[in-house]
Amino acid sequence: MLPAEYNVLVDYTGASTFTTFFFLLFFYVLDCYNVGHEDVRDSIARVSVASVLGIIFTGFTFYSFEHWRFERTTFVVLLLLVVGMTLLWRMVYHRFGQRFTTRPRVVLVGVDRAGRVRKLLNEGMPEAEILGYVGEGDVDPDAGPCLGAPYEPVEIARRYGATMLVMLPDAPVDEDIARDLLDAKLRGLMVVDIRTLYEHVAKRIPVDQIRDEWLLTEDGFNLNTQGSVRRLKRAFDVIVSLSLLITTAPIMLVAAIAIRMESPGPVIYRQKRVGINEQEFMVLKFRSMRTDAEKDGAVWATKGDSRVTRVGRFIRKVRIDELPQLWNVLRGDMSMIGPRPERMEFVRQLEKVIPYFYVRHSVKPGITGWAQVCYPYGASVEDARYKLEYDLYYIKNMSPLLDIQIVLKTVGVILFPKGAR
Repeated sequence: MLPAEYNVLVDYTGASTFTTFFFLLFFYVLDCYNVGHEDVRDSIARVSVASVLGIIFTGFTFYSFEHWRFERTTFVVLLLLVVGMTLLWRMVYHRFGQRFTTRPRVVLVGVDRAGRVRKLLNEGMPEAEILGYVGEGDVDPDAGPCLGAPYEPVEIARRYGATMLVMLPDAPVDEDIARDLLDAKLRGLMVVDIRTLYEHVAKRIPVDQIRDEWLLTEDGFNLNTQGSVRRLKRAFDVIVSLSLLITTAPIMLVAAIAIRMESPGPVIYRQKRVGINEQEFMVLKFRSMRTDAEKDGAVWATKGDSRVTRVGRFIRKVRIDELPQLWNVLRGDMSMIGPRPERMEFVRQLEKVIPYFYVRHSVKPGITGWAQVCYPYGASVEDARYKLEYDLYYIKNMSPLLDIQIVLKTVGVILFPKGAR
């Protein structure tokens, strides 16, 4: 038996564990770990909401177990300390963080879409200094300065003090160059493929930098060869969709009444969408637009779309309009998690201008997905390109753990709506 002065360690071990769990959970759900890339006001709001939710769920758990109860004063102090110290840490990081980190110095090896690669790296690694490229031939003027011939990348890296060589798909690598690159890598120079680098940094795959042979040989893109994983995903879809249909029935009833009271027309909107293997199915949604919204044909939704009703604008913001799609999931037309289903008119248009757009139809579309939680609602070809890059990342890395991440991030998107239209 421990001495009396140590009893608090035993009594509050479980309480401390639950406290830590709930705070870590809600900080992740509300994207509070994205330090250095967030807006200040948005960061304050997210940290505050996450802390309040952590306190609420911790308090509920504690008062369910009598020997874990804290004083109310303890909860108030905990809330103030967490919010204050978290925001203070962000201020310190913004002010002094760069002094303690090494800024990557990057040289591009190759010329194929080098300007586009430079833009990708500026988005995914804004702290990096891109010195230029080594290569010959036609080069995008946005690629930066040419640092030398493509046959001496290691020597150029030493000359300019580069810490990273990023290999483009057309980088000339013969046996001698490969040996030099391997030797330099073993000595500390980072040598990375642009597709692998960007996949790890930005959590998406740049469609401009991939080729058929890369898709064929790269690890991933193999859900349809794994029967056990498909069955597990289907079981997850059935259990979750059925549970949500039952628990959200009162919310759907209120939404249906509000839609009917505001404007004439059907409550449920039916529309053909493209599913797995480009098979069309009838998707179900709560109607959020006027009944004559597409009298002149299919058009992209736009910001502040005048066709959206007042009730429709609200149910879109909090994603209530998507709830009838749970029936599509239960039927097997959709999954809980996957690429957003598009209309055939838009699919045919996008397949002509975006490489590998067809790959997204190798899996079932989803109510939510990696692209939906990482990128605002898309309303243009360029938006569709960005979202495809996130969809490719999901299809390549599909796993139960990634699905759980998406579910948690979806909760955060509902609490802090981004881009709903």
